Amino acid sequence: MRIPVLILALMLALPARAETVAGIEQAWRAWMTKSGRTTGGLAVTHGGRLVHEVAMGREAPGASVPLASLSKAITGVCVAGLVERGRFAFETPLSQALARTFARLGAPADPRMQGVTIGQLLTQRAGFDRAGSNQVEGGDPVTGRLATYLRTATATRPSFDEQMKWVLRRRLTDPPGERFAYTNATYLMLGAVIEEASGQDYESYCRNATLAPLGVRGAALDPAWRILASYGGWRMPLSDYGRFYQAFAQSSPTGNPAIGPAARRWMMSPEGKQISGGAHYGLGTMVRPTAGGGNFWHWGSWTFALDNAFDGHLNISYATFAVRLGALDTNMVVYMTPSRGDTDTTRNELDRALGEAARKVVRWP
Repeated sequence: MRIPVLILALMLALPARAETVAGIEQAWRAWMTKSGRTTGGLAVTHGGRLVHEVAMGREAPGASVPLASLSKAITGVCVAGLVERGRFAFETPLSQALARTFARLGAPADPRMQGVTIGQLLTQRAGFDRAGSNQVEGGDPVTGRLATYLRTATATRPSFDEQMKWVLRRRLTDPPGERFAYTNATYLMLGAVIEEASGQDYESYCRNATLAPLGVRGAALDPAWRILASYGGWRMPLSDYGRFYQAFAQSSPTGNPAIGPAARRWMMSPEGKQISGGAHYGLGTMVRPTAGGGNFWHWGSWTFALDNAFDGHLNISYATFAVRLGALDTNMVVYMTPSRGDTDTTRNELDRALGEAARKVVRWP
């Protein structure tokens, strides 16, 4: 059967949906439906520009959303900036980086904590273990204590000193540097390091020194959950987080104002940072070095319910995901609610779906 010339010309003029950024949205919506969610948002940046933003359910495109552990990358990049400015090094021990904090709050109960380095905090190798062992108290040293604390105190203040006391009373499960164990305690301590090195409060310093130079204007700690601060407290539009995630780009026409050459070499090196599958952890995000400048990704989630808290009834549940594909110079950021405690399989499905859709795009806006 012959197709009329006019119809054939029109068919050839229309790009396949999988060849446009709309294919990324389709992949996201399909995953949201499969995971049983109807509320969330997606932002896609390409070459540092926002090229697609969409929301579903109760969310509105461009609305600020809480980020949970995607906040760790902001803390990591802020620390990298302080390293480049010579305030300390990745090898600097906490005995130096937190000398004034230890003098104010008391020395750590475990003397080995004095020797934990900035790099070991960044790579989640400080010696903590949220699973605990027979010899030490289990659970995350920070978030494991929150419910008790929030019965009599507000979540609307960062409360670094109070949370640091919980950490300093704990004994380490492992020798520092021995193995990867993800906790919030490490990035709480990095927030304290930032405050001591900068002489400013964590939020103000990171917003002005790290986020503003990247064009992020709508960022702030979540007013209701400022206590999560450096390990989970940031809130901003997904598009702004996409702009921030451009910090991990290898280069850009205007240079990279966030991560200098020394910090980037440290971040990209897997030495002492390996996890599995060719990936490692550095500057608050997962890293897989590639010829295109590297792939970066991280998940966040926060579910918390507490009746009769100091602030009233606390009930929140959401998840976030960010991924950067260096070879495509593309960042994709997702927010969804509720959290649902996604498994690795479910998370990998979203990661794979977004990546496959992005790689098919041949016509970026």
